[in-house]
Amino acid sequence: LNTMETPRFTFTPAAGDLPALMKKEHQELLLKWGLKDTVRSYRFHFDQPFGTYDGDVFLKNFFDSQAVLQTLQVLKSPTGLWGAPGAPGQVKRVDAASVPCSFTSMSFFDRLYECGVLRPTGHINGCVPDVVDGMNIDNELSKVLLVADSDHYDTFPAADREQLLFRLFTHLVVGGPLNQYDDYIAPYFDFTRALYKDLVTVAKDPVSHQIVVTSSVYSVEAVDGLAPFFPVSARSQNFLYVSINPTARVATVLYNAWAGD
Repeated sequence: LNTMETPRFTFTPAAGDLPALMKKEHQELLLKWGLKDTVRSYRFHFDQPFGTYDGDVFLKNFFDSQAVLQTLQVLKSPTGLWGAPGAPGQVKRVDAASVPCSFTSMSFFDRLYECGVLRPTGHINGCVPDVVDGMNIDNELSKVLLVADSDHYDTFPAADREQLLFRLFTHLVVGGPLNQYDDYIAPYFDFTRALYKDLVTVAKDPVSHQIVVTSSVYSVEAVDGLAPFFPVSARSQNFLYVSINPTARVATVLYNAWAGD
């Protein structure tokens, strides 16, 4: 690796946490759902135009950036030790996948009412308690999200489950190791909507006149050259999303690490 190579994109930290994470009622929900100590967000300005074909070089420059690595903190151990993932100039390869984020409405989730997971009041129907990958399941909502052989799992096909909106919703519902589930759906919908609005930017397509998402989002599993991002591997609640707003030239990181067994 030529560490003297001039990066195409350079980064400077942007002030402020994501608004959705700073709201008092959302802070209380993160605590209730066991996520308050493990969810973090970071924002950075960048200096060059970004196109969807620039993803690989952008992410390599991002994780090689001194400004990013001096700011970004990841969980080093389940006991709560945080630290930088490494030093700049070490990145050989970024293991990342593009995350589809084409949805512009929460109506996608109406089918939870239609299949009977939710009552008309928004109450979440319960189920026989179970444990899946260390996560407690005691309602039909968790089952439809996590249990592949459950009655309503096919309510959301694989392509829908890849969407960022579905991923954020799942992360909030599943929560952390000490999650206390809400009985009603409204807090999950409200928080998911706010977080999604913070992470993606929309604009009107000049041809179709439809509202479309203009952001590019990547899920980063690991970076060859940096330390692991997650102390407990192979957990669905481990995530590091990088959302790129090409208009404002802002990159946002949303991070969580599973801190259980």
